[in-house]
Amino acid sequence: MPDVNESAADTAGNGNGDGGTETARATEAARAMDAVELIDQVVQVLSRAQDLELSWSGHVDGEAGAVAAMRQEWEAVRGGELRMSVVAPMKAGKSTLVNAIAGYELLPARAAAMTTLPTRIVLDRCLTETELAEQGADAFRPVLKLREQDAVRFDLLVKAIRTHLAPSQAEQEQDRYPHLVPLIQDVLAERLAPTRARYEGRAEVQEALTRLNDLMRLAGRVLPSGWRIELSDVPVVHTPYWAPAAGEDDGPGRLVVVDTPGPDEHELSEMLGNVVSRQLSESHIVLVVLDYTKMGGQSDARIRQLMEPLLAVIGPDKLFAVVNKIDQKRHETDLGNEGIVRSVTANLGLSDATAGERIYTTSAEWALASVRTLTSLKAAQHNFLPASDESAARLLKLVYPMHWEEELEDIRTETLTRVAQRAWKFSQIEQFLTSAVAHLRHSALSFAIGAALTKAVSELADLEIATASRRDLIGRRSHDLARAVEQISDEMAEIAGFRSRVTEPAKLAGRLAADMHKQLKSARDEGDKVVKRFHGDLQAAARSGGTGLIDRALKTVFRKDEDALEFTSAEDAWDYIRLRTLEPKPRLDAILERSRKRIESSIGSSARRLVQQESELVRPVVERAAARVKDDFDLAFTVPELDLGGSGLAESPIVPQAETRQTTVEVEREVYGRSWRTLWMWRTTYSRTVEEVTEEHAYVVSVDALADSVRQSFHTCLHEIEEALSSHVKEMVTVQVDHYYDGVEAFLQRYRGILQQSAEDNELEELKQNELRENLNVFLAAVRDLRAEVEHVRAV
Repeated sequence: MPDVNESAADTAGNGNGDGGTETARATEAARAMDAVELIDQVVQVLSRAQDLELSWSGHVDGEAGAVAAMRQEWEAVRGGELRMSVVAPMKAGKSTLVNAIAGYELLPARAAAMTTLPTRIVLDRCLTETELAEQGADAFRPVLKLREQDAVRFDLLVKAIRTHLAPSQAEQEQDRYPHLVPLIQDVLAERLAPTRARYEGRAEVQEALTRLNDLMRLAGRVLPSGWRIELSDVPVVHTPYWAPAAGEDDGPGRLVVVDTPGPDEHELSEMLGNVVSRQLSESHIVLVVLDYTKMGGQSDARIRQLMEPLLAVIGPDKLFAVVNKIDQKRHETDLGNEGIVRSVTANLGLSDATAGERIYTTSAEWALASVRTLTSLKAAQHNFLPASDESAARLLKLVYPMHWEEELEDIRTETLTRVAQRAWKFSQIEQFLTSAVAHLRHSALSFAIGAALTKAVSELADLEIATASRRDLIGRRSHDLARAVEQISDEMAEIAGFRSRVTEPAKLAGRLAADMHKQLKSARDEGDKVVKRFHGDLQAAARSGGTGLIDRALKTVFRKDEDALEFTSAEDAWDYIRLRTLEPKPRLDAILERSRKRIESSIGSSARRLVQQESELVRPVVERAAARVKDDFDLAFTVPELDLGGSGLAESPIVPQAETRQTTVEVEREVYGRSWRTLWMWRTTYSRTVEEVTEEHAYVVSVDALADSVRQSFHTCLHEIEEALSSHVKEMVTVQVDHYYDGVEAFLQRYRGILQQSAEDNELEELKQNELRENLNVFLAAVRDLRAEVEHVRAV
């Protein structure tokens, strides 16, 4: 793919097409060229800062990591790269959707949750039909790359797991996660090959991604609290892609999809540290994938909680949503498009005016099955045999679930093509690809430029402070600087003590939720009384002989010996269940809502007290350190608002029991034939008594089972509230508190580095000190000038 310099030349030289569009493209390309040149200068300045041994960066890999990250931004602008993070609750179909966008099964997927480690997928270019025809499936040849230092860190992770994985715990984990059994055995037996920095080909890439993700999941279960894997970057996959709707008009930029673990992956939050949040913050847009079958559930509320801090950085206009599994819509009464838009808008906090333009529906499973079949058809051309093709079988299982095997044997290539095309249309993914993704590719340069310039300004601002601090410390007595270094070390130890105390989840949960169990028990007792009354009302209505309005309308028959109701049709049985469960629902929903409000209020007050207490502890320590280098510490400690969800009593899971009864009756029938009445000589019509077997269908609803199902649904809602409380506490501990203290420690570490370097500077001869001061003055002026220029271009 040509870089922006070539694209700009092509655009400027093209006299055809719409003049306004061409002018806009030329302006954007020219801005990109300026940005590429400026960011290249920033990379050179940061590299020069390394040569001067300046300490300015809080990157996990220090100054070298900061330079590498800035160079990555330069490459993103040069290649017109747009980074789209994909976020979803577990098992919402995120990996399937990413595979559908790529046009083949790139990411591993299975029944158990897969993604635990953020992964960048760079869609380098769209394959041509000629390439597919000539190379077949080999045309998709992804390459997975890891940083060398991160490959070593994964090997160290394996050793840490082996050290902490006791045989008894290994058995427990194998029972809970059967798919991890081979990995656990290989880890314990030391059979795993060293992690490589490069894997090529679909089989190798999938195997490597599966291993890395499973290692992270196992580590999250096995390793003690506080253990982290500090990655300098996430795995990166480069791959071509293909889709029926793809074309040259998709735009000049590259789309980079960032696959992320679900926000409900609590076990991984602490281990990954800020890896996930860093990927989100460095993305140009965020795509939220929601499960249609769980609309309004707790996972959607958790997604919104995750998005809130990010929206402050990227803005709500960069948030998109895809509601997946739309093929599960079964009834006319199911949530329609307007209801979906309203629900997603509320969950994600989108503005009503633009929400409809950024919310899409799809069935990723149907999309992937159809695009795989169409790809196989393109690749095989005239040699395609549907009966022996796995992608065709997968598609037909969706389209013809009851008789797909017969269809697979008989279907012709032309018919299969039409079926795949209709399935692609049914999946509704084309609208998303053509409307959203194509638009985003067109906007790739603008997004990439803005993100790169913002990061450049931030790096230059930190570098400016570090340079000025080091220059101003020249001439101070080395003894004073050494003492200041010791003081900051002591303060870092003091901060670590604060952190160890506050980041114990069990203690924090106790502080924040002292009376929660009492409130939930009170709600449970209150709800059980409502259900008990409901049960009594059911029995009384049933035993009254079906005199109630519902019973008369549905032609109910009461079975006294079974405490059950009998219906002549399944529809009547279902209507009875639905109508009866509506009776206690308002009272039970009111109990749930009161419990939520009480808990949210109590937790909110406790959280605010915690924030104040931590700020009072930490800020004086940090301010003392900052005063030594005449800088201000500006990191905010915020706690996410507790959202216990707004869903009420779930639909009752009870199912009517179908019964079939046979009865034999004697009936008179007219018969035409020979009989003794005519001495068997000729046929005639006569009457004969015969036995006939008739079948009657009945649908039975147990009164006890119906009441129990309502009680269980209510208890499930209470359990969700309890889980949400636990998740909120852990989220605050593992993410918000950790991020706050990460920032504090990075701040102190950075300035300890400045003081240490200054102590060494002051051991130099006076002539050398003067020379260093002059060099730093010149360098500081260059940093300031470059920062002003970058800020000017960013503002244009």
